[in-house]
Amino acid sequence: MRRLTRAFLLIALLSALAPSAGFARTTPLAEAIYRGNVARTGESPGPGPVGEPVLLWRFETAAPVVASAAIADGTLYAGSWDHHFYALDARTGTERWRFRARAGFFSSPTIHDGLAIVGDNAGWLYAIETGSGNLRWSKKLGGPVWSSAVVVGDTVYVGSVDGALYALDAATGHERWRQQVGGTIWSSSPAIAYGMAFIGGTDAARAGVGFVAALDLASGAERWRREIGGVYNTPAVSGGLVYVNSDWGALHALSADTGEERWRYQPERSGVGSSPSVSGDTVYISGNDGFLHAIDARTGFPRWRAQYGRALGSSPVISDATVYVMSDEGRLVAFDALSGDLRWSFPLDAEAGSAPVVADGRVYVGTGQHAIEPTQGLIVSIGGAGLGDQRPADAAAMITAR
Repeated sequence: MRRLTRAFLLIALLSALAPSAGFARTTPLAEAIYRGNVARTGESPGPGPVGEPVLLWRFETAAPVVASAAIADGTLYAGSWDHHFYALDARTGTERWRFRARAGFFSSPTIHDGLAIVGDNAGWLYAIETGSGNLRWSKKLGGPVWSSAVVVGDTVYVGSVDGALYALDAATGHERWRQQVGGTIWSSSPAIAYGMAFIGGTDAARAGVGFVAALDLASGAERWRREIGGVYNTPAVSGGLVYVNSDWGALHALSADTGEERWRYQPERSGVGSSPSVSGDTVYISGNDGFLHAIDARTGFPRWRAQYGRALGSSPVISDATVYVMSDEGRLVAFDALSGDLRWSFPLDAEAGSAPVVADGRVYVGTGQHAIEPTQGLIVSIGGAGLGDQRPADAAAMITAR
């Protein structure tokens, strides 16, 4: 049996989409931050692709790409478990530079003031110059950094597996404050709204118990704390509510002011593991049963559900009137956000990796092991009518060494 090489892709796709009338975004969007904006609502900037889905290019790394990319000024930034952080031309997939870190990346970058700020599994937070790939500053935190940073004003906020939320000077990395939240912060990233940072985690001493904490942005003081099941995902904040999934198998809607639970949604056949996305008056979650669920944001009543795979895939991402999700079977799937109707499904022949990012008429996603081709170091760009791209006359010109 042929040994499959761990080949990991960043895929840009075209699709047949157009915004639906009356579909309103929840918050202003910034394309260069995990989950689309500081409130982490999972809204991608768009615009969405136009035309049937077509593979435009791929860039292979030596290990998984499990954290979402960031797109800024025509450049895609993403980290891999191969210890490298990459900057690629977003249109062609051509490598611009790479930065060698101390460990692999489970954290997504945020782009701020000419810096890509991202953490690695060895506990280092890096500020890398976007133009050159040179290191501006680095800061050793108390544990691995699976949380994705966010910048508000001139302060970076990021969690660590050591159970602390850190506030750092964005220009220098100097620590302004840190606050222990009384547990472990895994891949939950701080969501910012109403002068607070909302973050989730698990209780190290009690199995199956977790929490959401609200901390004051200026001082780090705890405003409130709500015990629920273990939280491994990122909260989304919208309309005075904090939406978060727990390993109790439920989506919780909590008051942003007090932490009081307003409602709880629990799928009949399975739990939920993704980060929630919110757009307008609807919350979207990926279920462990391979179904995408749409829930009324105010009442918690289900609106529709649609199957995208067999088990949990990526967290959903919304752009205009389309919800994108990566399935456990290695397919990128697009649904109508209002009806749940399938728009298209595109096979990537690779393991699920990151949540998608939608920008400039394309969808970008990181993946795991390729099921067919073990070749590494190959970049392919395929043009599509929707973007007016032209296929290179000499495909060999697109092959670069890793």
